[in-house]
Amino acid sequence: MSKIKRTIKEKKFIKAYIENGGNITKSYLSVNPSYKGNAACELGRQLLKKLELTDDEIMEELGMDDRYIMQKIKEGIEATKVVSVIPIKPKEAQENNPELPDANSKNVEFIDVEDYPTRHKYIDMLLKLKNKYPAEKKDVNLTGNITIEKVDYTKDLDVKS
Repeated sequence: MSKIKRTIKEKKFIKAYIENGGNITKSYLSVNPSYKGNAACELGRQLLKKLELTDDEIMEELGMDDRYIMQKIKEGIEATKVVSVIPIKPKEAQENNPELPDANSKNVEFIDVEDYPTRHKYIDMLLKLKNKYPAEKKDVNLTGNITIEKVDYTKDLDVKS
């Protein structure tokens, strides 16, 4: 993929567009601070249309290159969550070990456990990005009647055979 050459003003507009959350008017005015007219929104819209921004350009401007995306997916695949637990003494330790208190609402502890639903979502996303899912096949059955009529176009014309 070849990189599109942009003017400095266009690059500044793209950056402002992203920083302003897609607000075209603010983006145009930040690039053209001397503009005093009321048509900043329309001029910005025309500039945005002319630029034909791609998703790749926006992601690159946000710093979301392939390495960044893969790092985030890796983090998601290793996701954990914090859960609260109330420690309960095992039967063998209940009588002999006074270190573990009896279970009650005052002795809650928090531990990290694997977050399987989140991990599943990230693995699913990774497989989609790598095109590892088979293409969807759809069978379409069409039923109906088609009527074909023979039309003689020569009868309206003055054609002699």
